[in-house]
Amino acid sequence: MISAELKIGRTFGIRFEHGKDFMAELEEFCKVNNIKQGYVPFFSGDFSEITIVATCSKTEHPEAPMLNSKAYFENVETFGCGTIAYDKKAEKILPHFHISIGSRLNSAVAHTSHFISGKVQFLIEMIFVEVLSPSMERIVDENVFNLKLLDFI
Repeated sequence: MISAELKIGRTFGIRFEHGKDFMAELEEFCKVNNIKQGYVPFFSGDFSEITIVATCSKTEHPEAPMLNSKAYFENVETFGCGTIAYDKKAEKILPHFHISIGSRLNSAVAHTSHFISGKVQFLIEMIFVEVLSPSMERIVDENVFNLKLLDFI
């Protein structure tokens, strides 16, 4: 287990607006507020378009990550949470969200997975908690499929 006591900074309430790209708006929010890292205890709302990690195909290694396998949905209700780390070299945030979506047009059939991208429909409401320290970074773990895993430096 890897853990660290977090020194918490500011807490924000955010409303993402209709028609906007969720990740682009999140990046802009962090830039405007000089936020490098934090966590999102929840966000909820609607996406007119969303892409998540998923597959309907048999995979050779089902335990392995499938970050290049995408599923596309339209007009969904959502609930998600995650963390934001910072890549110092690239000078950009590295969000990691998991999300549950329900298809309004398909009897609210639900799916849960890793969030890739989405376009806001109506609104998304989010609570964002800034973390001042320690530094939250994503470090490549060769023992876990070379994934960039959250670490505390």
